Amino acid sequence: MSQKLIDIVKSEGTIPLSWVTTTGKESYLNLGDALSAVIVSMMSGLPVHHMAAKSQATRLAAVGTIGHMFAGGDVSFWGTGTSPNLNPHQGDKPKIAYQTPADTRITTYATRGPFSRRLLAPDAQGAGVFGDPLWLLPRFHTAPVEKTCELGVILHLSELEDRAYEAHPKPESLRHHVSDADRSSVRLINTVTPISVGALRERLDEILSCKRIVSTSLHGMVFAESYGIPCLYFSPRAAQAGPGKIDLMEEEGLDLRFVDLYQGIGQESLDVWYQPRRTATDWGALIRAIDDIWYQKTFTGEELIDAFPLPGTMLDKGPTGSAFDHPLIASLPMERHRPPTEGVSPSRGWLSKLAAHARGLSGV
Repeated sequence: MSQKLIDIVKSEGTIPLSWVTTTGKESYLNLGDALSAVIVSMMSGLPVHHMAAKSQATRLAAVGTIGHMFAGGDVSFWGTGTSPNLNPHQGDKPKIAYQTPADTRITTYATRGPFSRRLLAPDAQGAGVFGDPLWLLPRFHTAPVEKTCELGVILHLSELEDRAYEAHPKPESLRHHVSDADRSSVRLINTVTPISVGALRERLDEILSCKRIVSTSLHGMVFAESYGIPCLYFSPRAAQAGPGKIDLMEEEGLDLRFVDLYQGIGQESLDVWYQPRRTATDWGALIRAIDDIWYQKTFTGEELIDAFPLPGTMLDKGPTGSAFDHPLIASLPMERHRPPTEGVSPSRGWLSKLAAHARGLSGV
């Protein structure tokens, strides 16, 4: 247990949280990453403020494949994932295996799955607590009733030509081509959103309004599975198109983030739709495969909730059916706050003003 983190939150009334967000130079948020601030605030009923991953400060981390990014100070992980390498996105540069930084105190309350636990808490004993925090969203937000398309196709950032708010696949990605005849039933969706809580909610609702989902985005699958929307992972690792099944216990043939996620909810295999990048997709056949193959997962998230490390009161859906409408959530900061000296906690005065503002908005 990190008593330092608990003491800071009790004293300041706000949570020092590290998550991937815009520094103000970018014009967008990535949906899954940005929702870390939202789910932590919904779980605690408290405001959050952004802290750097590399710092000597005390801080919490939740959503994202970000565990390998942390160094220094006192770090608490709740539902966090990690890469096995310190530089997973460096192209052809040699990859450096992750090791716990020597000057870092890590407390692991929960990880996304057992793979992340082996890396972030190598000396941990007993059963772990697993789950992606965004799996808990249905407790706080009701999905739209109206379904607006037969199939939503959620692209990973690496598959996009740009960072526009509409999904523009790379030209060579023929598997994402949607003909004029299919446009009324098949919708391409990305996770790039404008910089606001309202925009995050709109993009989430766009995903939840699909009758079915196929996704190469990890959180696209989390949204679908947690809300009970039939879905399949859209795998490009194939010589020919069609349904398949991957043995998760082998930890091969699939992005390790998905292995981590699905092992964490007790799955030993994962159903997928294989689709080569340079081959057009038969959307009708894919829809039929989803209807035939997908089944509801039984992960409840109760242990993940019990492992939440901070005091506070969970928000409820309220009269509108969504905690997004709570003034606290609507006022969350979406841009990174930079303290005067990087790696030093924001001043007590700044935090007090933020907490007081949140209390005033919520009527506390």
